[in-house]
Amino acid sequence: MKALRYPAWDVLDIAEVDEPVLAAGEVILDVAAVGICGSELEAVAHRSPRRTPPLVMGHEFCGEVIAAAPDVVEVKVGDRVVANSLIPCGRCADCRRGSTHLCHERGIFGMNRPGAFAERVAVPARVLLPLPERVSPLQGALVEPLANGVHVWSRLSAKFPETVVVIGCGTIGLLALQVARAGGALRLVAVDTSDARLQMAHAVGAEPLFNPARDAVVAEICAFTRGRGADVVIDAVGAPATRRMAVEAARPGGEVVWIGTHGDVTELSGRDVVLGERRISGSYSTTFSDMETAVALFAHGRIDIEPWTRPFPLDEGARVFRQLLDAPPAEYAKAILLP
Repeated sequence: MKALRYPAWDVLDIAEVDEPVLAAGEVILDVAAVGICGSELEAVAHRSPRRTPPLVMGHEFCGEVIAAAPDVVEVKVGDRVVANSLIPCGRCADCRRGSTHLCHERGIFGMNRPGAFAERVAVPARVLLPLPERVSPLQGALVEPLANGVHVWSRLSAKFPETVVVIGCGTIGLLALQVARAGGALRLVAVDTSDARLQMAHAVGAEPLFNPARDAVVAEICAFTRGRGADVVIDAVGAPATRRMAVEAARPGGEVVWIGTHGDVTELSGRDVVLGERRISGSYSTTFSDMETAVALFAHGRIDIEPWTRPFPLDEGARVFRQLLDAPPAEYAKAILLP
């Protein structure tokens, strides 16, 4: 079968690879659509040890079941399904208390097992969810990143927050904005260094828009909120500067969620956190419940992907991947491959 391979450091190509092998508890999916994730771009750009070639990546995908092991009862041949990117062990303390996304023994598609940048992929049936007919393959490929946005929202205690700020308008940021709107946010503010990305955020409901290259973002947010600061700030970038900005833009008693991972060590004002009782939470990946909510949001028409996504045939995968690495386009934020 055909696949987009990562055969060696800095190398991407389209090639014939072996068909997936059907194991106990697993199914074979005919992949309908698979998204190129920013984490995969970062992995190739920085030779991440978490994704060591040779490898077929791809963890945001949906498809149709074309074969199932005899012991599989969750799904059947012909079912349209979407997969969680994580495969929890189901036995550890984290799994037993429902935090399957924190499982230390978890498998991850396109990291420690073959991913879905291919015509077909083997998947444990227990990580699959049904995909309603009214959810398109393009939407199906975005269920997993949308579920990340849902998980961010689950970390918050605020109900109907007046002002939610999202820093970083890539895929996760654009989806987090829309989850916030669906979750009761009254005003959405977008922050990004790209005016093109800011216009994508505007297309899904954000107003006002701030660019740190020319705007004093924290002062602007303070003025927009009548001197209070934002009720919720979501950092979908993860650089030290954006993490600091998130804390500074939050009102006293406000909440900050970090989901971006572009940087690590971050120096903050402890007094801003302590004296303002600002709460900082981390958000990582998704739970099964988050995935179900994401499917429902798509099924009920609450999420708009048209202004910022583009589909490409799998044959163009290496070219598109390289373009996203070398010169991210202004026309779209998310590339989705169609095997």
